[in-house]
Amino acid sequence: MSNLFCYNGTMNDITEIQQKALFKAIKKILRPLVSLLLRQGITYTALIDLLKTTYVEVADQQFTLQGKKQTDSRISVLTGVHRKEVKRIRQEETSELDAKERKASLGAQLMATWLGNPEYLCEKGLPKALPRNSEGSEVSFDTMVRSLTKDVHPRSLLDEWLHQGVVFMDDNGLVVLEESGYVPQEDFEEKLFFAGKNIGDHLSVVTHNLSGETETMLDRAVYYEALSQESVKALETFARKRSLELLTEVNQMASRLQHQDKKTQGVEHSMHFGAYFYHCESSEESAEQASEQAGQGLEK
Repeated sequence: MSNLFCYNGTMNDITEIQQKALFKAIKKILRPLVSLLLRQGITYTALIDLLKTTYVEVADQQFTLQGKKQTDSRISVLTGVHRKEVKRIRQEETSELDAKERKASLGAQLMATWLGNPEYLCEKGLPKALPRNSEGSEVSFDTMVRSLTKDVHPRSLLDEWLHQGVVFMDDNGLVVLEESGYVPQEDFEEKLFFAGKNIGDHLSVVTHNLSGETETMLDRAVYYEALSQESVKALETFARKRSLELLTEVNQMASRLQHQDKKTQGVEHSMHFGAYFYHCESSEESAEQASEQAGQGLEK
């Protein structure tokens, strides 16, 4: 038995039945998040303040009326947050990226350049082993870093990547890429930066598709139950290999198009494409969850 799902509904004029379904979906979304919060010692009361601030920020930025100035009173009506609290939150300065977040962002940009820019690829489309520095127009690790930032010394970044195992030095003194993507192994703050970006954008896709106002965005998944541990491992190995190949191809295409678009107008758009593989023992799922999952299917 298989199930095909397509998110083409609308969140406007939501009915009581739809609201129950929405709350049920939100609870499923929140369960792993609450598990993370509890593991990090973050209580319900601490989260409430963050949720309140987020409600105000989203209402302020995304729920404006054309030709009218957004007011504290309207935001208060939309969110249920007291008007005095709305005023206080709107007057607070927006926090910028901290050092760990900037580092994570730079690491991802460098990895995308090394895997996508033709200057840093060999004839087979694989990332070149780079000299640490060079003279003239020859590409190197230093020139790659300096093409993206002047605030971080290439040597400092190289030392960090060597420590993390992202790269290694071969016998000829060249910098060789060990990983096929920037995946911080030890730095919790960097991992959280990417978690927030990946999950946040995925939820934005779901929100967009549920709005029913424009063409839906890509959101697909495959799920199966009643599998052995060996079968799950085989599927994970296959999924990792094929998804990495696809991500590399998309990255290279995006790099080419970004270079091409520098000559055109209207380059304010961005994109985000990703992949994940989740597995667990069936006993970890609640009876409610197990009854709702049909055992196998392709989510559409």
